[in-house]
Amino acid sequence: MVKIFIDPGHGGSDPGAVGNGLKEKDLVLTISRHIRDMLLAEYKGVSVKMSRDSDVYPTFAERANMANNWGADYFCSIHINAAGGTGFETFIHNSRSTKSVAYQNVMHSAILAEMDVRDRGKKDANFAVLRLTKMPAILTENLFIDNTHDAKLLKDAAFLKKVARGHVEGFAKAFKLKGGTSKPDSSKLKGGDSVIRAIQEFINSYGFEIKADGIAGPETMRGLIMVLQTELNKQFAAGLQVDGILGPKTEAAFVNVRVGARGNLTKVLQALLYINGYDVGTIDGIFGNKTEKAVRSFQKGKGLSVDGVAGRNTWRALL
Repeated sequence: MVKIFIDPGHGGSDPGAVGNGLKEKDLVLTISRHIRDMLLAEYKGVSVKMSRDSDVYPTFAERANMANNWGADYFCSIHINAAGGTGFETFIHNSRSTKSVAYQNVMHSAILAEMDVRDRGKKDANFAVLRLTKMPAILTENLFIDNTHDAKLLKDAAFLKKVARGHVEGFAKAFKLKGGTSKPDSSKLKGGDSVIRAIQEFINSYGFEIKADGIAGPETMRGLIMVLQTELNKQFAAGLQVDGILGPKTEAAFVNVRVGARGNLTKVLQALLYINGYDVGTIDGIFGNKTEKAVRSFQKGKGLSVDGVAGRNTWRALL
């Protein structure tokens, strides 16, 4: 069993870098959750632990001790950069152990290939979390929060998943992970899918005007988040900004949707299940047996508690 420890930087009273309406602590937590969920859903023989899964602040020593006491095989700290630059870079401890260098080479290339941004290079430093951990460790700096171009990417929920995907591909290559649960069937996402087109037209009925081309890309996902935010505001007075960004306020407003539910929240749920490759039958806004079965299958595939109820963790994994 390969043990991978994910450290979302900052948290709690420490927001990390701030800029363009974004906070580093929120972005890195979202990316880290995606990494965890992808690894557990798609590979076997891997275990994942996170230093935090909420808005709290573990000290540097606490983060390192969690990984050391768990016996992690690899430590990865996720960060967003600031102070006037652009692009992606990685750090290992300046002692440059053989394994840390080897893993950095694999990780850096895999993440950069997925992100397709400026390469700022493979570096080393005496950062506390790299110094205090007993296993090979890496710290990734994923774009600059105070750069307008980079911030636009960081506001894109689909791009954050690409950042996570790059990390996952790096782990898989570095540790030769074997595929477990199948990845969602992407065949339904190819051009001309009439169901995807119907989903896009549903989004457009809210006045968001995305292209109804039958291809489920980032624009469609952003549109579904905006519909979700609109419905949460309408039904629960959530007070969310309808911006298509999956931030902590949106996540905090998620409600449980279960068998018997009817309406557009259920329709969004069905659309997300379909886009993730799960059969819900008809996307009709009625939470029946097929939708419950799809939710259970999705939860099992993502390593979530399997209860057939779309709660906060299920919504988060779908998005």
